[in-house]
Amino acid sequence: MKIRFLLLSALLAGTSQGVPAQEKRVLTLETCKELALKNNADIQTGRMDVEAASQTRKEAFTKYFPKISAGAVTYKADENLVKGTIPPIPPLGLETPTEVGVLEEGNLVTVSALQPVFAGGQIVNSNKLARTALEASRLQLDMTADKVELETEAYYWKIVSLKEAEKTLDVLDTLLHNLHKDVSLAVKMGLTTQNDLLTVQLKQNELQSTRLQVENGRELSCMALCQYIGIPLDSAKFIDVPELHADIKAPGEYLVDHPTALASLSTYKLLEKNVKVHELKRKIALGQQLPTVGIGASYAYEDLMFDKSRNHWIMMATVSVPISDWWGGSHKFKRSRLEEKKALRQQQDGSEKLQLKMQQSWNLLTESYKQIALAESAVRESEENLRMQTSHYKSGITSLSELLDAQGLYQKSRNRYSDACIDYMRKVSQYLQDTGR
Repeated sequence: MKIRFLLLSALLAGTSQGVPAQEKRVLTLETCKELALKNNADIQTGRMDVEAASQTRKEAFTKYFPKISAGAVTYKADENLVKGTIPPIPPLGLETPTEVGVLEEGNLVTVSALQPVFAGGQIVNSNKLARTALEASRLQLDMTADKVELETEAYYWKIVSLKEAEKTLDVLDTLLHNLHKDVSLAVKMGLTTQNDLLTVQLKQNELQSTRLQVENGRELSCMALCQYIGIPLDSAKFIDVPELHADIKAPGEYLVDHPTALASLSTYKLLEKNVKVHELKRKIALGQQLPTVGIGASYAYEDLMFDKSRNHWIMMATVSVPISDWWGGSHKFKRSRLEEKKALRQQQDGSEKLQLKMQQSWNLLTESYKQIALAESAVRESEENLRMQTSHYKSGITSLSELLDAQGLYQKSRNRYSDACIDYMRKVSQYLQDTGR
């Protein structure tokens, strides 16, 4: 929150009337990731899922304790609920029949506690299941964080790519500006036609059109990055990214043993948790077919008859045998065993696919590294070609169209090189995540 506050303060300062325009704040890739991991909607939702799983685990833990219940009843009837007639009893002075009644009013209060002693392992396994579900939700959050980091990198490197394209356009703009002066002078001296000057001007217009597209794309990409990392969209005009300084290391610097790296993957751990979940569900299904035993005590207070109150203490033991559920329960148990076997098969299949994904990620990484060398070579060749074509044009050996083609090739080679470097950095991040780092 502190980072976000400082960032927004820096971004929004100076927007009042009469205050100079706010300088752009340069966001590094690490800063973008930190903001995304704090503010991204998917991350926040994942944290809520973890908290919900934590509450479920705490709820399951309460099953170890006695079940306590209490109740109270008070009533007042319009007449005695139980009536009777006492026959004459002369020795007691009752010469005539006498009507009597009870339960016209009364109170009853009960409190009972029942402690489960044996429940077929249902309580123990339910707690293990809740704990496993909590661990699984944390793994899901880790996987979401990995996804968010990769998406953040995609937005970030898109801005870097467009910024590099702008730098290339600046170089071409200078070249065309100088060419325009040379051609204008040649037209005045009658060394070339007006068509050549119009061709240069058309190329300049195309360059400005391309620049406008790049600037609009960069602005939109900045807004998309702001939305993803959780800062206001209007902050996009105040943010910038550093120049491209790709730390190009050989792929061998990142290589690890793929079968060994498998155990560190959150996805693989989640497959293990899935097996554990179905194992516990099988044990719970078995426990539901076993007797349950409990002991308890109950206290009652009542003043129902003859205006006298009494206290009662009751000790009890309960045994419940699910006889009628054995038939259906046996099928449920068999189904749970099949689901456990299915989870084991999914784990095996998933581990193989994860290793294939690691290998694919490694292949893409090495291919991307080779593309950098090819793109770098193309830049050198295009620079030399442009130098030669410029010299030849001034000497009258080559035409204007050939020079403009050389400038176009130079532009493409520079863009290709920056994109190749960016693609390699993204492939490095992908490979590190695919190998659990």
